Amino acid sequence: MEKIGLNTRDILNAHLYPSGIEDARRKDYEYYDVQAITTGQLEYQFFVTAVSDQFSRNKKLPLSGSEIFIIDQISAYLQVNIQTVALIDDLNELLQQAYLQISVDDRVQNKIPVLDFLQYEWNNTLVATGTVEVQNIHLPVRKLPMPIIMNSTSSFEIKLVVNAAVATAFNGINFRLALHGLQLDKLAPYYWDNWKGAPLQKVSATYYETRAISGAAADTYELFADGSVSPLLQSQFFPLSDIQTFSLQNLEVYVNQPDTPIDPTTILNSRLFNILRIHIDDVVYYESNLQNMLSMFAGIAGTLTTTPDVATVTALNIKQSHTLRVPINFPANGKVRISLEQPASSLGITGELTVAMRGVETRRVA
Repeated sequence: MEKIGLNTRDILNAHLYPSGIEDARRKDYEYYDVQAITTGQLEYQFFVTAVSDQFSRNKKLPLSGSEIFIIDQISAYLQVNIQTVALIDDLNELLQQAYLQISVDDRVQNKIPVLDFLQYEWNNTLVATGTVEVQNIHLPVRKLPMPIIMNSTSSFEIKLVVNAAVATAFNGINFRLALHGLQLDKLAPYYWDNWKGAPLQKVSATYYETRAISGAAADTYELFADGSVSPLLQSQFFPLSDIQTFSLQNLEVYVNQPDTPIDPTTILNSRLFNILRIHIDDVVYYESNLQNMLSMFAGIAGTLTTTPDVATVTALNIKQSHTLRVPINFPANGKVRISLEQPASSLGITGELTVAMRGVETRRVA
């Protein structure tokens, strides 16, 4: 039977436990680095700066000849307090219109939206003669169903890509990236073969697309259908090529606040009942409203008519996604239609929505 490629069980059971000369020390480990976002700079390379301050970074790539690192989780922290509606809007721009890309030996192993892994804090506030803040924090970690292997003989590129508005809004703010995984320290020299003759490779993937909300009228958004969309707004379109397939495991729809903020609960109550449909080869494989997969971060500023008047910022942050009981498999070069339908009188009437489909991509090695 033909070997179909790398999978989690093989990696963990066959490769991580050394035998013979494959002697290695195994450690739960983390590589971390920080880059300051800068106006006008749209790409940020991580793990390229010498380690001089242990509180900023602990690794410069490439790895030494005795190291192998296997990434199975990714997180990042934005070192700023989100406490105004303007900053909420800026944060949504970062979540929905920026991505992290990890390449090994000039081949992309992972491209995920910042929405997948960014940790941040925000406040609800009351301001009169003093300030009262209710502090909150959001701490997601992107778990990879298929780990990324960083071999000591490989080259690497780990970069964050943002748009100009994000670079300007967060000028001078630290973006702290962490790669969590398993460190192997070789106790004797040997060669680690990532492929082991496999013709196919499995990689973790998030297929995502961010779309401008068209307005309040009834509308259907046809998603992942246009290959000319900016890479900041889309990671994949259909049909897939002849050398790749995708197994969808998890769904999320994320909605941000309008350009003119409104009560966030009205957005939530409107968008919960949008309908997401997935057709493959003219068969309906998924059809649901968004009650178990709608995420959003939106806020509104106002004034309480008290004595004295009290300025307020009220934010609503919801993060959820739906893990499918049965994965949906997208064939190579298959006919696919993915649509999101909104009814009339939808809210909000500006802003963006993002559909994220998480799973495992299988592709030909060469």
